Amino acid sequence: MVFALGIDGDWSAGGRDGNGTEPGLGLATLLALGVSYVHRHYTFLLVYGDAEVFSRRARAYTITPALLFIGLALVLRLGGDLRIPLGARSIHPWMIVLGITGAWNMWHTLMQRYGIARAYAGRVGAGLETREHGRRDLALLWSGAALTAVVTLLFRAQTFGGIGNARKVLAAAAPILDGPVGWGALIVAASVFAQIAFGWIRHERAADLSWRERFPRLNFVASTAALLLVFVAHGPIVGYLCFGVAHALEYIVFFHVFGHAKYARQARDSRSFAGSVLARPAISGPAIALALTALFFVLADYRKTEAYMAYYTATSLLHFLYDGWIWKRPKPK
Repeated sequence: MVFALGIDGDWSAGGRDGNGTEPGLGLATLLALGVSYVHRHYTFLLVYGDAEVFSRRARAYTITPALLFIGLALVLRLGGDLRIPLGARSIHPWMIVLGITGAWNMWHTLMQRYGIARAYAGRVGAGLETREHGRRDLALLWSGAALTAVVTLLFRAQTFGGIGNARKVLAAAAPILDGPVGWGALIVAASVFAQIAFGWIRHERAADLSWRERFPRLNFVASTAALLLVFVAHGPIVGYLCFGVAHALEYIVFFHVFGHAKYARQARDSRSFAGSVLARPAISGPAIALALTALFFVLADYRKTEAYMAYYTATSLLHFLYDGWIWKRPKPK
């Protein structure tokens, strides 16, 4: 999509239309939002469609959505002229909500990649499944993300020109990173990443595995590195879109693989809607995705309303929260 639409991420000259935007960026963003919309609702299928999953936190799964929807609606409705002092400026409460959502989204997408990498390690074994190597995986991921952020801010500043919020991030970060502070941050980030990467590679090589056994996990780790490099090559806007779409597609696939493994080999529980749906992923996958995509476009005319904003933001936050509860498996196997 990036190459087909010609979104090169270089907005140093004000974008292709001279106004700081790319003509294809709107379509790419709509695609990313649509795929994200589809994947987040999968979580609710498993929570509210499986009695076993729901029973683990029945009270939380009932009360939390109600409180969240009501709270967000009140912030939007009553916070019209309300401003919260922030130094010499003031900020609307809704911007704080969006800030929390954005930060949690970054955590959520990176930690999914960590989780899938650990799933590969658990399957292949040979010492890679241990908690010690899990900590190495986590350190490699986050040190790589930190290095990517510093390099992008220092050397790809022109790629922040595509949208207003990115320009604001650059304006806030530039005075801090200009000069010795920026170079110091780069040296620290690169040194930490290099040390962690060296230890990670050493332990990976020490595992008694054939190349065929190693390949799936290494391929996934390499895909994570490639996605981070998109931030450097095309800037944070294109990088964020690609990372988000990859996250959503991987989640959908993982969800159906997990669902098939859980439900297909056991007698279907008549109380489990999720079981009856996910037992046949080849049929249910396209059906669910098409139904949710249709809903996304049906609601297109309501996207600027307060009700839709509360709904979209609440389902995002619930997706992040529920995933943290669902996928922390008590049994490593």
